[in-house]
Amino acid sequence: MALAGAVALRRLGVEPVPTVFYLLAWYPTLLLLDALVAWKGGPSLWDQPRDTAAMLGWSVVIWCGFETLNFRLRDWYYVFAPASLWQRWAGVSISFATVIPAILLPERLLDRLGVARGLVTRPVPLAPHDFRLSTLLGVTLLAGALVLPAVLHPLTWGALWLLAEPLLYRVDPQRSLFGDIGRGAWGRIVRLMFGGLVAGVLWEAYNALSRAKWIYTVPFLEQLKIFEMPPLGFVGFAFFALEAWSLYHLCRAWRSAWRAAFALGFVVLALLGLDRWTVSSTLPYVDDLPGVSATARTRLERGGLRDVFRLAALAPDSVAARSGLPPGEAQAVVTAARLVTLRGIGTRHAARLQAAGVTSVARLARADPDSLWRALPHDPHPTPAEVRVWVRAARRALGSGW
Repeated sequence: MALAGAVALRRLGVEPVPTVFYLLAWYPTLLLLDALVAWKGGPSLWDQPRDTAAMLGWSVVIWCGFETLNFRLRDWYYVFAPASLWQRWAGVSISFATVIPAILLPERLLDRLGVARGLVTRPVPLAPHDFRLSTLLGVTLLAGALVLPAVLHPLTWGALWLLAEPLLYRVDPQRSLFGDIGRGAWGRIVRLMFGGLVAGVLWEAYNALSRAKWIYTVPFLEQLKIFEMPPLGFVGFAFFALEAWSLYHLCRAWRSAWRAAFALGFVVLALLGLDRWTVSSTLPYVDDLPGVSATARTRLERGGLRDVFRLAALAPDSVAARSGLPPGEAQAVVTAARLVTLRGIGTRHAARLQAAGVTSVARLARADPDSLWRALPHDPHPTPAEVRVWVRAARRALGSGW
């Protein structure tokens, strides 16, 4: 019911649902998956609240690790995040807390359904040199991705698994996936990879329906996308599920009095870096619309036109009628709102675009992305890939008659 309600309110445009739809969709989905697991006789998240709290907390820590890698890879960025620091950090943390449950719950459900339980082969003997080789290969792949991110960025989806598994096998061989391989039991690996694909589809679908979202700028795969993800990128979710399993159980096995303080410090540093390198724009407000006079903003407020996204969808004559603005000024307001709301541009970037002579979506559509990027301040946003995203979106919008 909660998920259906979120979908309905999102379609009706009832704020804040369109902005935070991702959260409002994911948590009911997790509860639904948990209920199905419990219905099939499996453990429920409600049965062990301390373990569930630990899962959510470690999920934040683990995904912050991937966000830290993205400071170098620059494969995605966030748009329309809350402008308030505490709201932004709280929203980001609550979102990151869904990552590990989104991997573990599908695997638990598939296990209760008996999927791949009988997938057993001859045991694969594992020797110490196999673990050393795994660590060496993991370090090599991760270093390659960080040194040549434009070419080798996919290697991160597997490198951390190769690094985590030897450690997990040492402290908890029953939960180690290398241990499963050694025993010839492939069922859990298959369930995790399939569950990772399911979670990935849901991640991307819910993200595409949310205003506060991430946008991928994966090198060589910027053009063709399903939701926001290049089609080949969905394969990575299967391997990410293996990493998520191993990293989570390794974190749970980490016994140290300092682990909570260390984890919290790491998350704070990651969030600071996120604000610097990954968050490109915050939610736009009428008071911040570039090129709009203070008088016009006051009239818009009095006319009940406080939502920039709604302004962008209205015709200029409708805005003029409701606010009392002259037709020319109403047209300028709508033009600015449409530029601000296009593909997460936001008010700060829109003001810089206007300063560079790009005052409308139509002018943005005619711009050369590389030349435009050189004309804009970038500190560190926008990146060249972001500007390409804007120009492509403007051309599509112009083609649809916006």
